[in-house]
Amino acid sequence: MRFWYQDSVGHFVERLAQHHLDMEIVRGELDPPYVSISRILKETVPRNSKDKASSPLLDGALMRAILENNHYPLELYAAILNRIKTDGSINYARAAFLKAYLVRSRRQKTKGREDWITVSLNEESSNLPYRLGRLFAVLEKAQKDAVSGAKSGINSKYFSSASTTPSVVFPVLLKLAQHHISKSDWGIKTNQSIGEIMSGIDHFPKYLELEDQGMFMIGYYHQQKEIYKKKRTNEEKEESI
Repeated sequence: MRFWYQDSVGHFVERLAQHHLDMEIVRGELDPPYVSISRILKETVPRNSKDKASSPLLDGALMRAILENNHYPLELYAAILNRIKTDGSINYARAAFLKAYLVRSRRQKTKGREDWITVSLNEESSNLPYRLGRLFAVLEKAQKDAVSGAKSGINSKYFSSASTTPSVVFPVLLKLAQHHISKSDWGIKTNQSIGEIMSGIDHFPKYLELEDQGMFMIGYYHQQKEIYKKKRTNEEKEESI
């Protein structure tokens, strides 16, 4: 027995519901409506690891946070951040937990005013790390439009450093993007997207703290989902013609 929890069934349901509300984020058509606890913990395990079991300490800490409606464990948040940076990808489960962690952390600081982070893309957000994540997603799309089937993209080379030390990476990426845009049929639209995002960026920070890295990841994830949605809408329009 890891810990003893005693409360009413009503409070248990309320806190489980709050957990899923905090985890709510835009998802793909094939993603489930809710992320299980085991799925969250699975995202901390390296893909190539022979031992697929997550840390039992994280398991207990996560359950306690849910049942007590308290902070999620920092160790779990940091572990998922590291997996995203190592893999260069952020899926629905990872994005949902990062969002939940940040919402719950901010709720404690602002006494309930946690509407700074939304379920889907927030183009009005002035949060700098969030905009940097959005910008990286657009720059990545610019490369894919210009160089179809590239074996090595900016994601594999720059994603981890862009989310940690933006000032080192983004000047290089923006210069590279102009080369990609000049080759792309979507260059004008890409330039417009870059301009819109850059209008809220007045500098590139030397270093992003852990919470800011999470905001970068969510901005990247939100922008990716928006790009995919627009692409799918355009394809549906072409099929109907």
